[in-house]
Amino acid sequence: MILGVVDSSVIPTFGSLDILTAILSVKNHELWPYYAAASTAGSLLGAYIMYRMSAKAGEHWLESRIGTKRSRQVQVLLTRWGFAAVFVSCVAPPPFPTSAFFIGAGAFRYPQGKFASAVVAGRALRYGALGYLAAKYSHAILRFLRHPRGLEADAKLIGITVSGFAILVVLTLLWRRSRTYVQRANAESGDK
Repeated sequence: MILGVVDSSVIPTFGSLDILTAILSVKNHELWPYYAAASTAGSLLGAYIMYRMSAKAGEHWLESRIGTKRSRQVQVLLTRWGFAAVFVSCVAPPPFPTSAFFIGAGAFRYPQGKFASAVVAGRALRYGALGYLAAKYSHAILRFLRHPRGLEADAKLIGITVSGFAILVVLTLLWRRSRTYVQRANAESGDK
């Protein structure tokens, strides 16, 4: 949980919470829901702390922290997509700038309940899927890598790989779409 709090702050942890959740889930298969829940709870606590700090500090602090351009991008994304913007930032893997959305949500007074719901939903999905996949398939993948065998193991490994790749592609497309939207909104606001 402590690493979850730090992971949701502006201190870079380089995906260490994801790695720790996966390692613990591999070592104790039956406890993966506990590890996913602890990671989610710690992340929610850290996100809420960032939200409250930035709500008190305001928009000027946000601009000084992440820059005017990125601040405007976060504001546009929160205004346009709201829950989905926070949710996607919570599900996206590192190095996605999640803390910018946590700080922006507080600074721009995004509703606290919606913010907490998006963080819980996104982080629970991320850490739940990570913990489940690590617990369920870790030994099968290691066994296959050590001793390749029949088509069944190949199909499982291919399915996991394709699923992971598909998730990354969808997140990348959503990120690019949001950046295009922000650029258009910035251009339109500059024209007026």
